Amino acid sequence: MLDITLAKLKARDPAMMQEISDRAATIDPAIIENYRKQVISQIEHAKDHLAADPKATIEQYASRDPFVGLVQTNISHVAQTLNPPALANLASDWQQYGAADPRWALCPIISFFSWREPRHPFVGSSDANSYVHVEPRAKFTVALMADWGSANASARDIAQRIQERQPDYVIHLGDIYYAGTKAECEGVLRMWPLCDADGTPIKDRSFALNGNHEMFSGARNYFDTILSAFNQGASYFKLKTEYWQLLGLDTAYTGGSLSHPETQAQWDWLVANLKGDPRTAIFLTHHQPISAHSQETQDSQPLRDDVAKLLNQTRADAIYGWFFGHEHRAVVYDDSVTGYKGRLIGNGAIPHDPQHEVRPDDGCTPFTCVNTGTWGSGNAISSFVMLTVDGPSITVEYIDQNGNPSSIPTEVWETTIEKQPLP
Repeated sequence: MLDITLAKLKARDPAMMQEISDRAATIDPAIIENYRKQVISQIEHAKDHLAADPKATIEQYASRDPFVGLVQTNISHVAQTLNPPALANLASDWQQYGAADPRWALCPIISFFSWREPRHPFVGSSDANSYVHVEPRAKFTVALMADWGSANASARDIAQRIQERQPDYVIHLGDIYYAGTKAECEGVLRMWPLCDADGTPIKDRSFALNGNHEMFSGARNYFDTILSAFNQGASYFKLKTEYWQLLGLDTAYTGGSLSHPETQAQWDWLVANLKGDPRTAIFLTHHQPISAHSQETQDSQPLRDDVAKLLNQTRADAIYGWFFGHEHRAVVYDDSVTGYKGRLIGNGAIPHDPQHEVRPDDGCTPFTCVNTGTWGSGNAISSFVMLTVDGPSITVEYIDQNGNPSSIPTEVWETTIEKQPLP
């Protein structure tokens, strides 16, 4: 499809030129020609990205390139608006869903103009008391899911399994596919597993973190649609009990880091909470700080650098546990190596190969357990995590999309700190 658009743009196809004119809101030939060249350049960049990505041929591939993600979104949108093809009644060179359908070819142009729009301003305060939610009950439940924001069968299964368990809180660790557009964010809200009787997400009990796919649309719809629906004041938050503090953090706004001038308010807030609150801290992020795989380990170096900086500014044992996504796998990392309980739970919906790892790549983080379950045509089964908080202990259950215990065994986490007063 990119090749077809590229050929049409190079040939100055009238429909392509008209689409650029409409999107740019101009009839000036010089401006249109400049945009034509920019779109060609961006498509060629996208083709290079796809050629270098070994995952680009898998079913329901979700690219990490912002422009490619937007193209996928617009292809999906076009597909949903077309009627089922009556191929016998269509000309052989113009078939709905076929390679020559001109509406496919327009998708990269639509995506280019969406991609150029500015990011949503980062929202935040450095005041440690901001975005803090107090849970006075000693016992309650939290459902965690990551990389779940799609409309496929696995995502629907996960939502159903969570609804059946009726948790007190639901937290998504980010990624709304393909590109966090308004329509995709609205789709996530319709499928959200913690809702009132009228289907409205329950505010102040529903939370979502920013993911790299939300950033493909500049996080505009994440901030304006998702956070608004949840009454969530910022892309980071704290859920506080007598013993625990669950800290949801935005690693996506600056591409996989916590310490950055653009998100300084979040960093100062985090440091203040860790220094001023002795409760045992569990981090929730989209991006992974560690990995068993070489490329992901390289990609997560900035976040590990931030961790070292954070521990230096607060205390060496500031992080007790950390749930994260981004990689579409589920892994329990070796606590004796990491210094905290690192848990990858990114297998929330996106199809991926079954996990057969027995050891990490050279120089990567060792692990003790991975998700080995499969379903359907042989893809790895998707899962979520259910936390049952009971005073100083948390039971961590890994549950697959069929509602069965995952191949990752249940854990019990314990804190030894004294009970802290609540406001």
